[in-house]
Amino acid sequence: MATQERSDTSPTAALILVVVIATILTFTFGRTGLLAAVGLFVLSVVAARFMHRTPATPVPARLRRLSTAGRLAVVGEPRYQQTIRDLACAGNAEPTAVLVPEPRNRHDRRAVRVDLLRKDGSATTVGYLMKDDARRYQPKLLELAQRGEAGSCPARIVGGRRQHYGVHLHVGGPEILLFDHDGLGDAPTMPADYAVNVISSADDQEILRDISAGRAVHVIAELRDCQIGTGIHEGARTLEVVLDGERVGELPYATGQRYAAVVRDWRKRTGRALCEAVVISRSIRLLLPK
Repeated sequence: MATQERSDTSPTAALILVVVIATILTFTFGRTGLLAAVGLFVLSVVAARFMHRTPATPVPARLRRLSTAGRLAVVGEPRYQQTIRDLACAGNAEPTAVLVPEPRNRHDRRAVRVDLLRKDGSATTVGYLMKDDARRYQPKLLELAQRGEAGSCPARIVGGRRQHYGVHLHVGGPEILLFDHDGLGDAPTMPADYAVNVISSADDQEILRDISAGRAVHVIAELRDCQIGTGIHEGARTLEVVLDGERVGELPYATGQRYAAVVRDWRKRTGRALCEAVVISRSIRLLLPK
């Protein structure tokens, strides 16, 4: 991913001021004033190009998936309307966002920039996190940056036509931003909207106990098709939950029926039906779409 530079302030106002000064010099000193005005204009363009830039922030090649269990607004999009419009018109209304901490931003050292990935893999800036949000998220993002990683999450472009474009992020809070364990590659996870209970046998619970080690653990699980083995719905289809290749439970019959089509469609789109989950002691709860 290419390194980017961002201009902190628009040079428009400065250039207007230069034009005014140049006009005054021309009328006051004639040809000499005109030459001085031209020189001043050239210098102002150079200054606008080089002096008002925040130092370039390299975006690491390795992206680290972040939790999607939350929604976050992006601010400052009015400055990037053409860029966002181009992404939306190119059929990229649900791109991947990269959160880039900017500890050297001269306006706010706790700033977090939001870049969106184009289909060719390049990145473009579309705004920033709100100040309060940036202060909560930046420490975790700096931890990733120190390891040569950048946090990524799904984004959604909204608005358009007669309204200005906006960007929302599907990203969890700072306390659950990073997964305790993620060994399933880069395939995306389903939206994490609701917590869903899982039925686990005694053997499943022992596996979960070893995973949690007495604390809440944020993980990524896979959903696979299975048959219910016992009870009034014996033989019916549902979904089993798999962690590290081991079964740790299954969805109740009604819940399995509800999510069967969602999981099937997600698997067709991404290759695997992955979702976020929280393991606490001997139980596991999945975070699934609405």
